[in-house]
Amino acid sequence: MNELHLQDKFLIPFFRDGLGYKEVKANTITQSLIIEEDLQAFIESSSLNQKPYEVLLKKYKGDKKTLLQDLMILLSERIASSRNMALFINANKSITLQGIKIHLFYTSDSVIHGNTLFDENIFSVVQELPYKFNYQGTQIYSFRPDLVLFVNGIYLGYSELKSNYTSQSARKNGRRKVLKDYFDAVKVYYQYIDSNVMLSEKEKQHVRKDFLKIFESAIHITTTDVGETYVIRTISDYFDEILTTCREGKFDREDIEKKVNSVFKLYPLLKLNAEKKDKLKELFSALYGRLMIEKEILYYNFIERDVYVNKGVKEVKNEQGHLISPRPKQKYGTDKIMAKIDELLAHEQDPDYFEKLLEKQLVGVSEAKKKELLEKRRAYSNNKNVYSLLMQYAAGFGKSNIIGWSALQLKDLRRPDNNGKSQYVYDKIMIVVDRLQLRSQIDSLMLNMNIDKRMVIEATNKKTFQEALASDTRLVIVNLQKFGAVREMLDAEVLKKLAGMRIVFLIDEIHRSNSGDQHEDMVSIFDELQSPFDGASYTEQATKKNLIIGFTATPDDHTLARFGEFSGYAESEKLWRPFDSYTMKEAIEDGFILNPLKNIVPVASKMLFDLPTNPLEGFTKKEYKDAQKKQIYENRDRIEAISKYVADLLVKDVYRQIRGTGKAMLAVYSIKAAIAYKGAVTKHFNDLVKEPKYQKYADAPVHIVYSSNQDEQSATGLNGGLTEEKVLENFALSKNGLMIVVAKLQTGFDEKKLHTLFLDKEIKGIGAIQTISRVNRTTKYKNDCKIVDFSYNNVNVQNIKDAFEHFSDIVVSDFDPFGDKKVLAILLIELKKSDAYNKFFAIFTAIHNNTTKRDDPESYLDFESSLKKYIDANPQRTADTKAKAAQYFTILNRIEFVIQLDTKYSEPSFLFFWQKFNMLYNMLHRSDDIKDPIEVYFDNKIGIVEVVAEESKNKKKKPTTVAEGIPSGPGGQFDILAIIAARNEQEAKIGTLIKDFETKIIDFFQYVRESSEGKRLIIKMKSHISENEIYEDFSKIYRRYRALYRSKVGDYFFKETEDLVDKLCDDFEILLKEN
Repeated sequence: MNELHLQDKFLIPFFRDGLGYKEVKANTITQSLIIEEDLQAFIESSSLNQKPYEVLLKKYKGDKKTLLQDLMILLSERIASSRNMALFINANKSITLQGIKIHLFYTSDSVIHGNTLFDENIFSVVQELPYKFNYQGTQIYSFRPDLVLFVNGIYLGYSELKSNYTSQSARKNGRRKVLKDYFDAVKVYYQYIDSNVMLSEKEKQHVRKDFLKIFESAIHITTTDVGETYVIRTISDYFDEILTTCREGKFDREDIEKKVNSVFKLYPLLKLNAEKKDKLKELFSALYGRLMIEKEILYYNFIERDVYVNKGVKEVKNEQGHLISPRPKQKYGTDKIMAKIDELLAHEQDPDYFEKLLEKQLVGVSEAKKKELLEKRRAYSNNKNVYSLLMQYAAGFGKSNIIGWSALQLKDLRRPDNNGKSQYVYDKIMIVVDRLQLRSQIDSLMLNMNIDKRMVIEATNKKTFQEALASDTRLVIVNLQKFGAVREMLDAEVLKKLAGMRIVFLIDEIHRSNSGDQHEDMVSIFDELQSPFDGASYTEQATKKNLIIGFTATPDDHTLARFGEFSGYAESEKLWRPFDSYTMKEAIEDGFILNPLKNIVPVASKMLFDLPTNPLEGFTKKEYKDAQKKQIYENRDRIEAISKYVADLLVKDVYRQIRGTGKAMLAVYSIKAAIAYKGAVTKHFNDLVKEPKYQKYADAPVHIVYSSNQDEQSATGLNGGLTEEKVLENFALSKNGLMIVVAKLQTGFDEKKLHTLFLDKEIKGIGAIQTISRVNRTTKYKNDCKIVDFSYNNVNVQNIKDAFEHFSDIVVSDFDPFGDKKVLAILLIELKKSDAYNKFFAIFTAIHNNTTKRDDPESYLDFESSLKKYIDANPQRTADTKAKAAQYFTILNRIEFVIQLDTKYSEPSFLFFWQKFNMLYNMLHRSDDIKDPIEVYFDNKIGIVEVVAEESKNKKKKPTTVAEGIPSGPGGQFDILAIIAARNEQEAKIGTLIKDFETKIIDFFQYVRESSEGKRLIIKMKSHISENEIYEDFSKIYRRYRALYRSKVGDYFFKETEDLVDKLCDDFEILLKEN
């Protein structure tokens, strides 16, 4: 099938019969890209235009032609001032001519008209349009796009077709053809317009808007070969580069083509295994379907401008801004969400829908396997009480935009009620955030999307949340930062209100720190939000199903099993996967984020371990325990040395990055350490910026952010009285800066100019990915990012690699709640057979079931006294019971709400009894460890060391087995001297590694001194030669040294220093001055 056959025999009939377009002959289209016949028909005959047109025509004394010409002139002026055709139509759905309002486009789902008016829009397709541009009476350019699309006579975009049968592909030939056509047009613009000295810049821009509109005003340009379809929306972003190469006389298209291809992306397919023709139908329906074109017009295109605060109110700056429109994967993801919601709503009253759907998917699977999978699916709670969609999207993918696009569509979504009257589907659309910066981002997004402030309300506590529920405002931003937990928001009273409503929650990032404390695990907002809806008090009252849509780059097994998609007959029993995904691996390959593993610099600080001095030597013998991590991470001498290292890197490397606008984050172990770092880094930084070379960085702030803690001073005081919101604002506006954090801002903090992450704490798993993702955002002139790891023994090098291996691709779950359930059933039997249960449960329930005694602590005193005596008298038996009770709660917390459990497992008095038992047992066996830890000293050695991470291993999950307890006893004494010796032996190795790396730097500096190029460089350093020239010369010497001595010195040295060449140059210059 050649291109003409593809057009004429397949695509045109599909546009006509499948998508509702009409075909128009190419010779009826004007240079202004308007189908006069369609425009005339729409303004004259469509329902809302008939009467206004009659009035307008009288003003023109019946002259239809002049009326149409004046309207087209007005349209051309408006189009020229719009960034693309979607924005033009959205802003000009109606237009005023001679004081009379004429409609140019009817939207769907009107309250009064339903889809009747929308169906009157005239969608047209033109084959082989001969686009010609005449300038001063002469044709200066022409080309023929294969298919050009219009609505009501107004241009939308075009598609370039290629055929595999002629060895042409969209990927290679189609994309190249689109760029060539645009490149040639810009070249002609340069020759006839840009080079014309008689024209002003304003006149040149006017001609550009008119001449290049077929490229630059298109909603999108596509190219397809049936099998694959590629989409580009912002080809005008490359105008300046093309014009520059034309002005320089190079006319070089090759480099620009690489850049264009990085955004001219493949549009994803839902049905990967479909026939080619069906694939093309799916893609063209997604891109050119009439309702999809409407979405482009109403939702998917907006201008992003900077937001500022004016008298306490956020406003958008009156500036040109830049066009935001969805990348193929973003639009695909948003459309996929909306399509799934349509499916869920259609089957909301069918409780067995997902089982029936799975049964269809299992055609061809053996009956035994089918039965097993259906039983499993039936047992899962997923999507039973609340619908959920889990999106695995890499940081930097543009989640906020997807949330905005989805929220706008959900806000407008309507369906007919039982009386056939169109009603809003969702009573509220709630955007859930838990970070100030995320809150600010959503705020700015809403302003840029032209969402009226009166359409949005914010809830920051239970009172404002209830007010939001009662208000008519349907878009609600729920700021969790001021809520202690989600359960405070969703109490019984609120759940009662929600039971009669249908609400959608959009969660910007499902993971949050439990309390902002660095020792707390990440918790899932998804879990916190859904749990109240799974309770009986809600499910018994609910008449509609709420929807929770959660976004994260790091879904864990539990989250996938509770909120993911059942993947049917899956390999290795990995049954659950995200609803949609755009992984870190994909984002790195596409160039949307940087690879954080590429540049991890391990910096070790050598420590010494020793026994403390015993002031009672000769009187009392003391016992000691091993060192605690906080002794290392809070050691003031170590903090002082690292702070000096950090300050040095800031001025010699970090702040020079991204053309002098680089910033950094320092994540540390504790609030105490953070406060110490704030003082030490500030002191060393202030000393460095006194030097003339670094004075330009003197205004770079050193900020600190952490959650308030009664034991420590507030961060506000350390930031000169600035609130956290002001700190974030100041950091964003500063050219350079360092942000010191403990746990806050390690998730959800988006500052694209963060280049370097300093780590003096241990991170792993989800926390590792969330933290390193703070620096991998891309922005103009940012080509890489860096992680400098100060963690003890540099464990983060391996931890980050392991976490990245797990989360960089689509995460699927092999979580086995059914195996856990079997163990839970055994534990229930064992606990009910235990002596503790038989002797004390009846006594406990007599108190617990008595409403008078239940809340009186004194009622439990005799019970607790008897139980304590029993625990003391039966160490083996109660240790085993304690182990089983603890395991019972662990498993119950893990699988409750994931699969349906019999109520016997969570009977309140049974659970409360074992909670009491566990609490008493723990109190009696609390470790009174009064031993002092050994002393830890910093040995005054710090530097880069060679750390090679091992290959990440796929850990096989062991099946859960029933716990057995061992009674606590005195325990064996560790040989503390042997521990000290082992630790110091390890530290000696670290010292050797630091020395080895330092020696290699000294050897390199010696080479610089002795080489002829180095001698010339030294003369330049002592003269008034520009800084850039010195860095460039030093870099050349470094590259020569690497080429000559790579095998001798080793790859590792060059890997760790290739991004620190300017710092080495500064260090060499300092060495010269000292000598």
